[in-house]
Amino acid sequence: MIGDKPVLITGDRDLLFDAVANLIDNAIKHGREAGKVTVQLSRCEADAVISVADNGPGIPIDEHQHVFRRFYRLERSRCTPGNGLGLSLVAAVARLHDARIKLFDNAPV
Repeated sequence: MIGDKPVLITGDRDLLFDAVANLIDNAIKHGREAGKVTVQLSRCEADAVISVADNGPGIPIDEHQHVFRRFYRLERSRCTPGNGLGLSLVAAVARLHDARIKLFDNAPV
């Protein structure tokens, strides 16, 4: 709900849950130690917008086009648990639900 108005998302409950959980998990794993993660639900015209942000080091601009590919990992993430499938799963769920993913730099310091 935003205020007193519901924000409706229609889709596969389990897939949507997995996609959002993956974004939050990535923000926690790849953010800075004792960092901040923000999850926000908003509306843009008739669309629901789910936003996950952290204050970690961010993804270099030249890597943005690659991070949604299967098995792709940033060099600095190679020592972190995972296999590089998380964001490709998020992208697949978004495509299945006719949703868009936008990656922004959160201006990490």
